[in-house]
Amino acid sequence: MATTTARVTPGTHNPSISAQTVRNRLREAGLRACRPVVRQVLTRHHRQQRCLWAQTHRCWTRQDWQKVLFTGESRFCLTRGDGRIR
Repeated sequence: MATTTARVTPGTHNPSISAQTVRNRLREAGLRACRPVVRQVLTRHHRQQRCLWAQTHRCWTRQDWQKVLFTGESRFCLTRGDGRIR
């Protein structure tokens, strides 16, 4: 995208602008690539199940929660198409 912009946008004082210059100016302006927010739509059933889970576990003690292992999830993109919006 920056390479295309550099090719079609001549400068006022400099007829050729490098792709890196375009990237730098976009970054200076606070414009960065971002990923679209993708969320699963919660159905009525999902909401009911979440509420039931919360009600079931609301009286758990610290000892009960110490037996639970929470894990994080990370997304790794091995190809160039990572779905970012620029």
